[in-house]
Amino acid sequence: MLHAIKNLGILKLIEEFPEEFDFNALDTTDYFLKQREKAISKGKYAKLQFEILKDDNIGIFSINKGKVIFEVERISDDSWKYLFLKTAPRGAYITPTWKENPKKENKKLEYTVENIIEQSKEDKSNWLLDLVTIYTAKDIECGEIDENGGLRKLSFYDTVKWAKENKNLKVFSVKFDGKYNSEMQAILNLALESKKQIYQTEQAKSFSSPEINCSLCNENQELFPNVLSGVGINIANVDKSGFFPGVDSENATKAFPICAPCAETLYVAKFHAFPILTQKISGHRVLIIPHLVESKDKVEGLDILKNSFERINLNGAKQTERYILKDLSENKGIATVTFLIGEVEGQSVNNIRKVIPGILPSRLSEISESIEVVNNIHNDLVDIHPWKLNKLNLDSKLEIISDIFGPPKYLKEKSVGRKKFKSYSVDTLQLLNSILLSRKYPLKHIITEFSSKLSYDFLGSLSEFSDKKPMRSIQDNISKMMHLLLFLERLDVIEMNSGTNFISKYLEKHDGLKPLNDFFTKEANGINTKEKQFAFLVGLLFGKLVSFQMARGVSTNALKWLKGLQLNSQDLMEIFIKTKSKLDDYSTPKSAWSNEMRGVAEAIAALGADISDWNISRKEIPYYLCLGQSLSNYYLPSKNGENKQNIQKDGE
Repeated sequence: MLHAIKNLGILKLIEEFPEEFDFNALDTTDYFLKQREKAISKGKYAKLQFEILKDDNIGIFSINKGKVIFEVERISDDSWKYLFLKTAPRGAYITPTWKENPKKENKKLEYTVENIIEQSKEDKSNWLLDLVTIYTAKDIECGEIDENGGLRKLSFYDTVKWAKENKNLKVFSVKFDGKYNSEMQAILNLALESKKQIYQTEQAKSFSSPEINCSLCNENQELFPNVLSGVGINIANVDKSGFFPGVDSENATKAFPICAPCAETLYVAKFHAFPILTQKISGHRVLIIPHLVESKDKVEGLDILKNSFERINLNGAKQTERYILKDLSENKGIATVTFLIGEVEGQSVNNIRKVIPGILPSRLSEISESIEVVNNIHNDLVDIHPWKLNKLNLDSKLEIISDIFGPPKYLKEKSVGRKKFKSYSVDTLQLLNSILLSRKYPLKHIITEFSSKLSYDFLGSLSEFSDKKPMRSIQDNISKMMHLLLFLERLDVIEMNSGTNFISKYLEKHDGLKPLNDFFTKEANGINTKEKQFAFLVGLLFGKLVSFQMARGVSTNALKWLKGLQLNSQDLMEIFIKTKSKLDDYSTPKSAWSNEMRGVAEAIAALGADISDWNISRKEIPYYLCLGQSLSNYYLPSKNGENKQNIQKDGE
């Protein structure tokens, strides 16, 4: 894992500094160290060793003709030039660039000023003396008029406070004779050397030992025990199985001492590669870490970074997320991929919840192909097909999983309106694990949890005082579910047995039911028992009744029979009986029954009589019932035999 992260950092160095670094840096430590020294001597190396400032503006202190002045300038893309670096809360800033909290006093700044003043008593460098002049100034010009009509002049600390309150500034720095920190060689050298402070703590200092080498490069040099935390890879739960096996959180930093050059590559990876490789997949924040192949082909490993950089912000959208799995699968320089799932956002890596290692590019290729196939199947559906969605969220982000099972249960929702459904039985992390590693996932668990989703959304839609909402809720959910099941089946994550068409002899009697008969014979994978087919057909006929009521503009009181989709086998039979009775009521003076509807009713009655011992749980019934309901207008043509092209979807 750490070696892969280190290589990401080196790849970024090669991409950023092609004249100083080449792919030999990936081969041996000697090459890397020589190329590193070359980049340092040219003043380029620091560009990737300091944090990117994302604020719009920065407050700048400088000395002009003996006067200390304060100005606000726009932060440009090369914000590394300010040499900002986070340090320990009780430490000092290593350069004269710092961040402020609008609501708190900055004790760290006060400590830094005190240190600089003490240091200047021994070191009389011009830049250091200028810095003391700024820090101790009492009459700094802010470029604005005060209440008396004169130039506003404040002390250093009052200027910072004023800028926070009146200019909404959070970042401050200093210029020396018009030069930024990075342009001052003394400050640049000091910053690179002082950066080692973030790799150690008061309790865990750096050390050298002839018996202990760097955990990454195996070189014997000064080692730092707090590198992971120092570079910001804050994996607080490192004792979780699969990340650092055999290491508990108390001893994790001791077990992986790392030298400064290797720490710098981890820093580059974390701040400059991680944001590109951080995606939201199935509702989870994921850091994707490619592991490079050990061959000449690894030069193509740089493609994943280049492609990602090019695709970000195209037309204002992160196109990378849609294609990242395909990009990874086609990259010849990648051997395997690791998914790190947790509180991963941009440059932040915390509280890792799951690690999925050893994902093969060939598997990612299978996933990408399955995404394409299922999308093509969806696009090929006729426009009036009930499962044709306005948008199918099936791409590399796999949003379709969170569409169905809700956001991760560990995420806190804002308490506005009705909460979204959250799955507690289907572990979407484990489902993602099965997809990526080609593992089986129990279909029954998926079906039963989806039934809970159907019930939850159905009950919520009833409160919206619209007859169309409940039916639209069922149809949309079923549409998404059918495409997800097709996707999972293609990937061999679930098995959906085709079973036997138990009702063929009843459907064959009616030409209008041939499409339905073909559906049961060729397409109805998973509807493989008499009980499931019974529930499906009841839903089919029931859906026709509700559509009939909606067309007549009468009350859709039949929805009450569904009992919020908390149903057992007895409820199913009662729904069938009530549906038949209500259709009979509507048959005066003109019959509401078509020949096809009578054929379905006959098949339901025959199936029901043939089932002696019901083998379907109440947690499965809603799915199969709603599956039939969603297709009612598609497979049951109107009584006068209108072509399906004139049939409208339920709820439109």
